[in-house]
Amino acid sequence: MPLVKIELTKGNDRTFLTTIMNCVMDAVQEVLKLPANDRNIRLIEHDSDLFSMRSPYSILVEIAMFSGRSKETKRLLYTKIVEAIQVQLGIAKESVFIFVNEQPME
Repeated sequence: MPLVKIELTKGNDRTFLTTIMNCVMDAVQEVLKLPANDRNIRLIEHDSDLFSMRSPYSILVEIAMFSGRSKETKRLLYTKIVEAIQVQLGIAKESVFIFVNEQPME
């Protein structure tokens, strides 16, 4: 059920965008042990003057999910996401800001 949102500036081609979506969502599914059809993801591109993040960040990944997962699980999730993005797209791990928004089950 996690909802994933990726935000970045405009200017990347469609292959790059689908690859980053797959990097993030594949890691979420693997670490959280989600079924193959549980892919709730959005990618939002902003004009460069409408998206500003403190250096070294250039990509924002927000994951909304139910609370209750361990620190170790969340740490593994962060690691899997940034490693996949680095390996598949050559983007430095330090460029990715990951924010987990935990919601109560009710």
